[in-house]
Amino acid sequence: MIRTAAVVFCVVLFSSVAGAGFMPAQQPAPAPAASGKEILTRRCFQCHQASMWASVRGDRKEWLGVLYRMVGRGALWTEEEINAMATFLAETRPVK
Repeated sequence: MIRTAAVVFCVVLFSSVAGAGFMPAQQPAPAPAASGKEILTRRCFQCHQASMWASVRGDRKEWLGVLYRMVGRGALWTEEEINAMATFLAETRPVK
């Protein structure tokens, strides 16, 4: 009998607290991933001007090589950023 009363009390208390707005807020949806162009602009233009590599062309594999070479020289990029930039560059600066 005491257990039942305790359970009912907890349920009523929880319901009143939830109804009063004391429930934890839901987590916001994660921000959409940045586009390859946005990452490229933010990361590469810290050290390079667009004219430096404007004539360079390559497929995705070649662009990955270039980007990983920059990582070897000190660029601090995540795997996701590298993949997004390589995809963007391969689409906009393909081999002719």
